[in-house]
Amino acid sequence: MAMITALRENKGRGRVSVSLDGRFAFSLPAELAAKEGLQCDQILTADQVDSLTRSDRHQSCLTVATGFLSYRPMSSAELRTRLQRRGFDGATQDSALATLKEKGLLDDTAFAQFWTDNRESFSPRSQRLT
Repeated sequence: MAMITALRENKGRGRVSVSLDGRFAFSLPAELAAKEGLQCDQILTADQVDSLTRSDRHQSCLTVATGFLSYRPMSSAELRTRLQRRGFDGATQDSALATLKEKGLLDDTAFAQFWTDNRESFSPRSQRLT
């Protein structure tokens, strides 16, 4: 168990730095800190700290994945590879990809159709080859 000794808002970044027992421990999005009702002198268990950091990693992974998808559609495998290169672990990738699929932002079937249409438009084949 650890006590929150300080909560410092990082101006312009929308994050809150959390100090446990007088030492910086981690930072969170300000919305998450407010939603969880974090306050100074609050006691956190190791499970609560783990849950907070896991939520932060999930949100960060979603933000990065959404940025990748803003350029063009991608397959789940391609997006997973890019997230892995960015240093996200497998469990975080799985939860972020599941969230994106639920929201309809990641669809392998739609990507395959997009890729096929794009290929036919920009790299056409002659009638003899088809």
